[in-house]
Amino acid sequence: MRNEEKLNSSDSFFLKKFRFEIKKTPKLEEDFIAKSLKTGTTTVGLTCKDAVIFGTDKRASMGYFVASKTSEKVYNIQDHLWMTTAGGVADAQYLVDVLRAQTTIFQLEHDDKPIQIKSAGKMLSNILYSNKMFPFQVGLMLGGVTEEEGPTILNIGAYGSILNEKFCAVGSGQNFSYGVLEAKYKDNLSVEEGKQIIKKAVTSSIIRDMASGNGIDIAVIKKEGPAEREFIPI
Repeated sequence: MRNEEKLNSSDSFFLKKFRFEIKKTPKLEEDFIAKSLKTGTTTVGLTCKDAVIFGTDKRASMGYFVASKTSEKVYNIQDHLWMTTAGGVADAQYLVDVLRAQTTIFQLEHDDKPIQIKSAGKMLSNILYSNKMFPFQVGLMLGGVTEEEGPTILNIGAYGSILNEKFCAVGSGQNFSYGVLEAKYKDNLSVEEGKQIIKKAVTSSIIRDMASGNGIDIAVIKKEGPAEREFIPI
């Protein structure tokens, strides 16, 4: 029996044997899902020819209060590997630090060869899944470009699910961004075309989602050369 199955209900044999008492809360899972969706942000990513582009807003909110207008939501993990974060700020920053350390150790052990995007995604997924009983309140995108994989974006859920996407949006403003992405995205976009789509997608969320705002932060991770950063005030 898997460990999580031993704790999957208050009637479990394991809990009865060791006399643990857990109060039944029928709405616990429903409440967690509702809270996890209230991430109060907009993060968007897409793949284009030889590049990955991420765009995020800059607002951090606490309920109806704007806690920050300069919040960082797109992070450099390695030169070729970047991550966007939505959800709890403390959880997200902790995961950034852990993944940055683990990928650095991996590369040092492999003669500084860049870690593949999917390998880094699996590292992150394992961390999230191992904490599924007390999950991190996050929604993440991991992306970059390697010689073997090309431009790659992974949508990584709070429990460790991994979805390989051509374009993705995560956060409270995601529904508005997806409308733009579905209408505008096509294969083999140029970097400039991709940036324009990202700008329109995040702008559409900022207009309609009160938890998103205060500008657009863009990161372009290319096959060759350093990543490019751009901030667009709104």
